[in-house]
Amino acid sequence: MLCLALLPGACGADEPMPPEVPACRAGAPVGLEQVSADRVVVGLELPPGLQRERVAADLVAVLGALWGVPVEITTGANAPEPAAGVGIWISSSPAARAAASPAPQGFALVREATPSGTRVVVAAADDATLVAGTYALLEELGARFFHPLQQLVPSYGAVHLPPVLEVRRQPAFAVRGVQLHTLHPIEWFRPFNEPGAENLERAKAFIDWLLRTGQNHVQWYLLRGMDLEAWRPHGKAILDYAHARGVTVAVLTQLWRGASLQDSLYLVSSSDDWQAQMESGIDELMTLPWDGIELSMGEFLAGDPDSVVEWLNHATAYVHDHYPGVELSVKNHIGNEEALWVDYQGKKTFYYHLPGQADPRLVNNIHTVMWFDLYREGGAYGHPNFHLHREFLLEQLDTRLMGYSPESAYWVTADIDVPAFLPEYINARYIDINGLHRDTTLAGKKAVHSHVMFSTGHEWGYWLTDYLAAKMMWEPEAPRARFFEHYAAAFGNCRSEASQLLTEFTELQTKYLFDQALMPYVSGEDNADDAGYLIGVVTHAPRVAFHDVIAWSDAQQRAFEASVVDALDAAAAETLPLEQRARRLCQRADAALAPWCSELADGVAIVRLRLSHSARLYRAVLASARGTSASTQLGAAKSLRAQALSVVRRREQAYRFPLAELVDPWKNPTIYKFGYLRQAHTLCLWERQAAQAQYVVDNGVAPGFGDVPSCLD
Repeated sequence: MLCLALLPGACGADEPMPPEVPACRAGAPVGLEQVSADRVVVGLELPPGLQRERVAADLVAVLGALWGVPVEITTGANAPEPAAGVGIWISSSPAARAAASPAPQGFALVREATPSGTRVVVAAADDATLVAGTYALLEELGARFFHPLQQLVPSYGAVHLPPVLEVRRQPAFAVRGVQLHTLHPIEWFRPFNEPGAENLERAKAFIDWLLRTGQNHVQWYLLRGMDLEAWRPHGKAILDYAHARGVTVAVLTQLWRGASLQDSLYLVSSSDDWQAQMESGIDELMTLPWDGIELSMGEFLAGDPDSVVEWLNHATAYVHDHYPGVELSVKNHIGNEEALWVDYQGKKTFYYHLPGQADPRLVNNIHTVMWFDLYREGGAYGHPNFHLHREFLLEQLDTRLMGYSPESAYWVTADIDVPAFLPEYINARYIDINGLHRDTTLAGKKAVHSHVMFSTGHEWGYWLTDYLAAKMMWEPEAPRARFFEHYAAAFGNCRSEASQLLTEFTELQTKYLFDQALMPYVSGEDNADDAGYLIGVVTHAPRVAFHDVIAWSDAQQRAFEASVVDALDAAAAETLPLEQRARRLCQRADAALAPWCSELADGVAIVRLRLSHSARLYRAVLASARGTSASTQLGAAKSLRAQALSVVRRREQAYRFPLAELVDPWKNPTIYKFGYLRQAHTLCLWERQAAQAQYVVDNGVAPGFGDVPSCLD
């Protein structure tokens, strides 16, 4: 603890690796047996077209890389004869279903012996599920489709199969996908919202990744500042590719202009002639063949409740009558300000639940934020928890299709741009998927229609939340450990170490950041957050301000020190051994594992540094309040920032998109004129916090807005 508190540079995590420790090899076929085969024949039953071409190409590429043998693809419903030793039969034919017995809406993976060799059967009732089963098989064999632009395919050098393969899965949600939150300047903004050949290829890669992870839906926002005429051919190309691959696509738009705080398109600008405005806006959107339109009711602001319900009813009827088959949905947002509790027909009603009073053909999609879930205590935007939203979702299942749209990162000063790697998000998403499946099953209700992850960036390990949530949707009853182990299996013979490391790191975050509510001391804040606090608009919970600490009584200061500052140091101290273990693991990693292991290790390191940095600044303020020098603690904090910047620079070398696209100032249609990782690049949220502490130490009062960096540029 003394080392951690005063000499952070002397406690580096890069300890020497013990001698004679085996290397970690992604290509170590743990749990698989070698099968003699000179070649592999794959019978693939899919209709002619792009879907079959892409699936066949992935089978040839992945199996060839895994096994190092030629892979032959045949088409049709008949089982291939495994004359070369191994045949893989991918089919929705009655014969294949009889051989493998898939669930009615699911797929089955079965290994069987035949007189001429070994056969693996992938069977499903329909083509879409068959595609999901095919990619599930590739992952059972060792491939990992982690990131849309980067996957891990080890090389075994020979055919290896599970000695026993009998897998049957069926999804908990009919619609499984991702909302790319393009109201923010994330890495996926350009691919989906800017024309260009390279951008189109990246968008296609994302759609391919959806299929490889068992998903079937994508949606995103269009913004007012876009040149929609110039963009439309690009959008059409994305939709055409998605449809050819069996992926549905929805566009998001604001219901009314007054709630469009982040420059989204909107349908209604005024109460005058609103029907014509709405219909014109829908017609304009539907010049492209969207499968769905999702309406957003904004945040923080409420409209007239009777008008809102009337607008929603009109939109639902118009889409149903003029665009049959297009799904109209609405995002049920959050916020607990008094203005959001409205009087509707004589009853106090939560504004974002007004869509539950609308036409039952209108799909409602419950939205929650950050790593808070529907079950535990803890919430944001003024909510103590999100139980209200869970109860509304379950109640509305009796009336309409319901969806759920949680987050895998919040981005704005909360996590990925700090930066901080928070696998507690994975834990929250598991709690929700497992809980909703359990509750609907026990109550005899129909299943929740959709699970669409609200995704705000994939660097700093946040791809892992989206990836594992996709796995959870096919195995909602499995224990959480199943998914951590699935990720860690990529580490080959070191899988147990990797799984234990991720598990312990997540549980440490649950203990300190979630249960003890220390997350505000890992997150940051910018000028917009501070302005919001002043007017009572709070998104993520604020930390205790330095100027409040220095003004407290001695007893108050000691209580805060014991409950918060000591806990921050304890969390950092418990993180350090995990960081050391991660670094030792990475020292042993082979070339295939190295980038994935490094991302995990850097994620653990940056959280440890952030915890300790926050504690150092508070100890500096406490020292000043007690009449002693704050310089030692401020110096330690400065050293921690230097270490954190080194971690950030190392991580930036491995970003999947060009660094400039992610961190430079950038003229774009969002309200943020910089790449979404700019604040991580500059460590602005760390420097701002340090400047606040220094100002309070020097002056004994709160700094003004101009006295610290804004972190808004």
